[in-house]
Amino acid sequence: MNNKIRIVTLPEQLQEGLFGQIFLWVFEILPYLDRQGILPTWAIRSKLYGFPEEFIVIPGLLEINYAVDAGNFQDVNLQDLRDGNVVTLGNDWEYNAQLWRKYFRWPARVNQRADEFPALNHALGIHYRGTDKNKSFVETNCVSPDDFLTLVRDFTATHTDIETIYVASDEKDFAEKVRIQHPSLSIINSGTATHHKAAGDGNNFSMGDHALLDCLLLSRCRYLLKCQSALSAFAKILNPKLEAYRVSANKLAPWCCGNPYFPDAFLPKLTSKNPECQKVLDRLLAEDWTEDRTAMKKFGGVFQYKERKSSLQNDGKIPNWSWEELHLRLKSRLTRLIRRQ
Repeated sequence: MNNKIRIVTLPEQLQEGLFGQIFLWVFEILPYLDRQGILPTWAIRSKLYGFPEEFIVIPGLLEINYAVDAGNFQDVNLQDLRDGNVVTLGNDWEYNAQLWRKYFRWPARVNQRADEFPALNHALGIHYRGTDKNKSFVETNCVSPDDFLTLVRDFTATHTDIETIYVASDEKDFAEKVRIQHPSLSIINSGTATHHKAAGDGNNFSMGDHALLDCLLLSRCRYLLKCQSALSAFAKILNPKLEAYRVSANKLAPWCCGNPYFPDAFLPKLTSKNPECQKVLDRLLAEDWTEDRTAMKKFGGVFQYKERKSSLQNDGKIPNWSWEELHLRLKSRLTRLIRRQ
């Protein structure tokens, strides 16, 4: 492939989360680009997060961490590039961090905003994701606020070095519930996040910046407890030394084609010496991908990445997509074919 390429998407191609799809899809082709010595330019578009009319979010929400030479570039669609070069990234966190930093960095404006917060080296970061994640039983288990608060109380009782709790949540008033439960600790947050599927036609770029800020501040904590979410899991990529635990299952959803959901699935599961808390965890972590022998045999050890076929090369099988996703993919392909003519 020509090294002078621009990796692009159409504005309507990426209809899911900033971390769970946009950043993940980009991340999963970085090992290929790295092996080939390719430092591309980027024009990743998303109607969910970008400004009209271009809707470009990379660069923009992310900054490119290298100089891009001026000149003519060959446009390559991200989805086309993934079809032959997607990988399953693993749990070698130092490698993940090094690879990510080679290509991208958080924007200076977000770093500056994060620096306005108190130091978090004695903090527990918690990410309570409600909304859609508490309805998606195919990919995880519902974590009620009471369940999560019970586990937070247990964790702080056994980690007496915690002085601060940083709360990231898309649930209104959740930070106040944490504050009531922990009156002796400093409770801070950046405000209630807006979930991308609930966003309106306003400044969605600002919504993306808020997500980046929460991820960065969680990465600066000493510990992290989290529901399933790529946003908080990316904190481990920003800070490989972060002691992060997940409290709910990562199931092998059909659209993952047997691959654990990176980076979330590779974080260790929380355990407790309190029998009642462990009962809660047993329920929340039921049907986790680590209970699947085939998946554990393939992905259970420490690894950087494993080659994999994309969903469009699923061993000749028809991918288990929803009608909405199938329609979106066919529409995207057709649009790109028309533009090439």
